[in-house]
Amino acid sequence: MSEQLILVRHGETLHNVAGIAQGWADSELSDKGQEQVRRLGERLRRHKCDALFASPLGRALTTATAIRDILGLEITVLEDLREMSYGDWESRSFLDIRRDDAGIYERWIVDPEERSPNGESHGEVRRRMERAFEAVSAAKRPLLVTHGTAIRIGATALLDVPVMASRNFAQDNAAINVFFWRVDRWVLKTWNDTTHCIGI
Repeated sequence: MSEQLILVRHGETLHNVAGIAQGWADSELSDKGQEQVRRLGERLRRHKCDALFASPLGRALTTATAIRDILGLEITVLEDLREMSYGDWESRSFLDIRRDDAGIYERWIVDPEERSPNGESHGEVRRRMERAFEAVSAAKRPLLVTHGTAIRIGATALLDVPVMASRNFAQDNAAINVFFWRVDRWVLKTWNDTTHCIGI
């Protein structure tokens, strides 16, 4: 059983800068993102992680590789750590999505089982994040490199709160989120910590 679990968001991508929905599509890290993940790896030394897991998407793997090079941990890829699939919304601006698909977007942000067009619902992402947490549970101090929405939804599973509460949680690029196991529950110790990125 894990005693500490750390969720890390990938570094800034070119699509992040442009406000474009990525989902299962991908985008390279920006120059800023590359510096973020270098600092992220150095910062993670203090947490004494014993296993490294990553989403298969390129931006997460690039981030995990930078961490691996510093911590010396082998990367295990977990499909369940993928970002939410936004389906037909991927590679589009979020501003355009809210304007052009207002009806389904308004349902998608309140109904846990409402899917984006040809994409996933919040509930579906929560269930696969729960599978991911089970898959890493043999490690005492696992580190999971994943994505903004996946982390926010995953946090609702760990804290046993409604999945749509995820919309109230900020999650910045290269952020560190630390949970500790206490007797019978996960306790959130650190959320959205990006102090290692100050000055970039």
